[in-house]
Amino acid sequence: MSKLPLRARDLTTALVASVLTTLTLAGGGFAEPTRSEVAPRNESPPTISGAQRVGATLTANPGRWAGSTPISFSYQWVRCNAQLANCSNRNRGRFYRLGGSDQGRRLVVVVTARNSDGAANAQANTGVIAARATAPRNTSIPTISGTLREGETLTANPGVWTGTQPIAFTYQWQRCDGNGGNCASIGGATSRNYTVTSADVSRSVRVVVRATNPAGARSATSAPTGVAQPGGPAGQVRLPDGRISIPIESVSLPAQLVIEQVLFSPNPVRSRRTTISARVRVVDTRGFVVRGALVYMRSTPLLTTTPTETATATDGWVLLRMRARAPRAGLVFPLRRGVNVQFYVQARRAGERLLYGVTATRLVQVRTSG
Repeated sequence: MSKLPLRARDLTTALVASVLTTLTLAGGGFAEPTRSEVAPRNESPPTISGAQRVGATLTANPGRWAGSTPISFSYQWVRCNAQLANCSNRNRGRFYRLGGSDQGRRLVVVVTARNSDGAANAQANTGVIAARATAPRNTSIPTISGTLREGETLTANPGVWTGTQPIAFTYQWQRCDGNGGNCASIGGATSRNYTVTSADVSRSVRVVVRATNPAGARSATSAPTGVAQPGGPAGQVRLPDGRISIPIESVSLPAQLVIEQVLFSPNPVRSRRTTISARVRVVDTRGFVVRGALVYMRSTPLLTTTPTETATATDGWVLLRMRARAPRAGLVFPLRRGVNVQFYVQARRAGERLLYGVTATRLVQVRTSG
């Protein structure tokens, strides 16, 4: 009698049973994937961080390793001479505090990496260990340079310091009274440079410099400056009429001198025997009254004596005096109603050529009367 063909469901059941039987015979369960077995291998060497001087603490950094994980690390510090010879074991552990006996010598750290498949070593070494750091000490106080005027920038110079390098400096500017006392810190003024503000006018400033190195920090203070001037040209003086007087040295191109006023006395001139006085005031094109400007004046044509060139006073005025000259070559000082005598007036800065630089000129006249 012929066998009947198996149904599809019966065939699937038979295949599953066959596979389970095979797995059971192979080990009593499902097969596990094969694990990679790789001992540690160093790919980037260890490093040592920290200041290499007595009193500092060194830290060993293991570098980069490949291999089966997890990987654990252990450290052995070794002390050698400066030539990395005559070495002896020292501490174990990742950290090493340098003592006096390490000065002038070198340290080596041996890093051992371990995993379940093996172990490997790599190492790093220091340079020659330096002496213990000494704290900063000031031997020459800080100074301040720059123009002490509103809107100008001052610069702090830290002074001279001894101590272990590098030394870092920080700055704190202080505002004081006009005599350099009652000083207080200025908020936000902590950079080496400081711009003088309107709050500093008629007051003084100073700077506190703090020096820091691995051994500590100390401070030193500059002497107070002089009194800060208001913005604009140097040497300003406020006059009773409210105007500002400046020295001729503070006038430079493109600013120029201006002969603002010329006042004659008497005016009109009624006698050739009368001394003629002329008051001349000099300012500049910015409106500042100018002191120290040299003023020259002569009649044109030459009908009077010529006074000596004279400098303006603090208020910008100068007084010049002259008299009518004796008649000469048909030139006579006129004394007739409606006739004027002209004068050439010049203001300049000493040392400059005539009609150059900041020089100012003007033609004026005085009335005469018979």
